[in-house]
Amino acid sequence: MKFVTALTLGLMSLNALALPILTESEDGSARLATIYPDHENPNKVYFAPNRGGLLTYNDGTPQFSLVYWGKNNAENSGGLMTAMLGLSIGKDLQAAIDAQLAKKKSVAVLPVQSSYIDFVSQDEKPIMQKYFEEIDVPDVGGRFEDSIGIMASLTNFGTKTLPFAFKSGGTAANLNYCYQVTGVSPVFNATIKLNYNKVYTHFLAQASTGKWFWKAKIRTEIEKLVESKDIKITINGGDANKYDYIMALADRMMEKFFEPQLQNRRNSAGGRIGISYTKIIEDRDMTYTLTQREIIKRDYCVSLDMGAIKNYPELIVDSDKAE
Repeated sequence: MKFVTALTLGLMSLNALALPILTESEDGSARLATIYPDHENPNKVYFAPNRGGLLTYNDGTPQFSLVYWGKNNAENSGGLMTAMLGLSIGKDLQAAIDAQLAKKKSVAVLPVQSSYIDFVSQDEKPIMQKYFEEIDVPDVGGRFEDSIGIMASLTNFGTKTLPFAFKSGGTAANLNYCYQVTGVSPVFNATIKLNYNKVYTHFLAQASTGKWFWKAKIRTEIEKLVESKDIKITINGGDANKYDYIMALADRMMEKFFEPQLQNRRNSAGGRIGISYTKIIEDRDMTYTLTQREIIKRDYCVSLDMGAIKNYPELIVDSDKAE
């Protein structure tokens, strides 16, 4: 059974909005920095902070505390961690911004729609639940220039490992501030052909840790399906490249197959989404025609530097030894 679906995504809702083109970059003066152009105003660009870490008091002390107990008692152990974090920009990004200002362009920060804190291993595997019983951050992201307050309770494993890791200045994991922004795609004009059941079956076979997927993993799997020609993309025109179509298709696959799991509290899945085992996916061929621009959402993460804690061991307290 074959269906043809035309996804003509017009610009009606864009005319009143000033939005960045999230998959294109302005000239960054040959530096490792991304500057996003506005979809309508050629004299306006956007940027996102690319560094983050602990805020400090006037005397330089990090705004951080960690109290823990029962390290060797699995039945009665725990800990409480609080921190104030902030984002900043590196030298390369500052130079790229200065280059845009020199061209008399208006420079703005990407508008944040939502945010969450994530804890991942060095190879980007989710380990939030391994270290934390619960982690609280604001549900809705504020401005990039606002501080980020977090409060977290530790698991027994977190109680055993995190105090030493922070004191030594190194961990086997990264604490990330992740945020979602809204923008627009480049101009699309292409035909995409796929079989829904074949694609869905592929994702089920690739679910390596239960039913959870990272969004980046979904895009990687779609790239594989494009390479194997199980998904066929024919570009007819416009200024989007094949990767942009893969990103757009990943969004559609997430809507079709997956359920969001973005809670930041107890049993948080961080930025993961779950593949649904209850949805009925018909064995049918689909042909999509993508034209014009569309409003899109993208998730980005900034690693938060916690290294300063090693110089302030008094911020980490073992309450079992406290007098």
